[in-house]
Parts: sequence; structure tokens; C-alpha cells
Amino acid sequence: MNFLLLQINDTLFPIGSYTHSFGLESYVQLGKIKNKYDARDYLKAYLHTQMLYTDLLAIKLIRKAHCLEEIFEIESIIAAATSAREVLNAIRKLGLRFIKTINAIKLEQKAFFTAYTQTSKNPIYVVAYSVFCVAYGLNYQDSLCHYLYAQSSQALTNCVKLIPLAQSDGQEILASLHKEFDILCQKLECLKKQDLCNNAIANEIKAMQHQYLPTRLYMS
Repeated sequence: MNFLLLQINDTLFPIGSYTHSFGLESYVQLGKIKNKYDARDYLKAYLHTQMLYTDLLAIKLIRKAHCLEEIFEIESIIAAATSAREVLNAIRKLGLRFIKTINAIKLEQKAFFTAYTQTSKNPIYVVAYSVFCVAYGLNYQDSLCHYLYAQSSQALTNCVKLIPLAQSDGQEILASLHKEFDILCQKLECLKKQDLCNNAIANEIKAMQHQYLPTRLYMS
């Protein structure tokens, strides 16, 4: 068991992800997600678009990257494809907080991760996470699955708070997604760099609308 991987994916790892809904709050306030069935459908769509084509594919590509220049290109593509200003700010803030927290826990320094943190002008969370996993020799499949589960659990927690749902409903939904996790990992094997950020336009629009909501619980 790699406890370091568990630690950096824990919801208590203090990078501030709990303050962002990434467009989910817009869906709820506009009446598009009203119950546990809507929440499950939303999460499945989110996993098969944003999560698969951006986050998971980025982890895969960075694992295979040969140099920092390739990684910075991936980072720039993600930034350019993130149309919603609040979401772009969010993934950069999470990236900075991730790096800051890693430095604070005083692990043995790895040259590759240090070079990335000192060179990247606007680190993005999934990129910083991926570089960290590579630099510290964390197993690729474990790094991928831990990240997938942690991000899904966080999105589900936001659903439970916003709709709201019973905690048991949330756990029921999460259990129903286990098969989807396996499907996503299988789909990922066939994806290439040209597939990066092939996202869902509807979610981008809802993320843009978030800043205009009359009341908000989340920053994005």
C-alpha cells in the first residue's frame, strides 16, 4: 500500500478543492439536476467527457512524456481549452496549493518535480499531480485510479450538498459508478494526444454561467 498516494488524494489534503463545483452549481440552480437520478446521470457524463479527455488523458500523456517541454505543452493545451475563467483560475489555484502543500510536508526532493515547479509559470493541478507521481515513482495505474476515485467522490459530495441528497444516496451513486471507472480506464488506453480536451460544451457553458448566479456556495 502506498500511503503517500492515499495522502495526496485524500479529501482532507488541503488544496481547497472543496470550494469549487466546476459548473455543477449552475446545473442545480437552473433546475437541471434535482434528484439522485439526475446526479448520477450528470456524474456519468462528467466522467466520460471532462474527466476522461482532460484529466485522465493528461495523466497518461505526462507518464509517457520525455521532457518538461512536452509537459508544458500539455499544460498550455489544457489552459487554452478551459474557456470558463473561474474554472481556469480554479485549476491553477489548486495546482499552486498542491505544490505548496507538498513542499510543506518536507518530502525528499526529486529533481524532476523541483524543475517543474520552478519552471512552470501557471501550474495546473492535474499536471502538477501527474509530474509528482512520475517524479516519486508512484505506480501509474494506482495514480490514475486514486485520482479518478478521489475526484469522483469530491464531485459527488458537491451533489449531496447542493441538491441536497441523503448521504446514503451519495454512497449508492458512488457504488453504481464502479463499473464506469473500469470502462473509463479501458477507453483511456485508446486515446492519444490529439484527443486531449475533447470536452463537453454544455459543461463549459454552465461553468461560464456560474459567475452570474445571484447566490453561490462555490467559487466555480
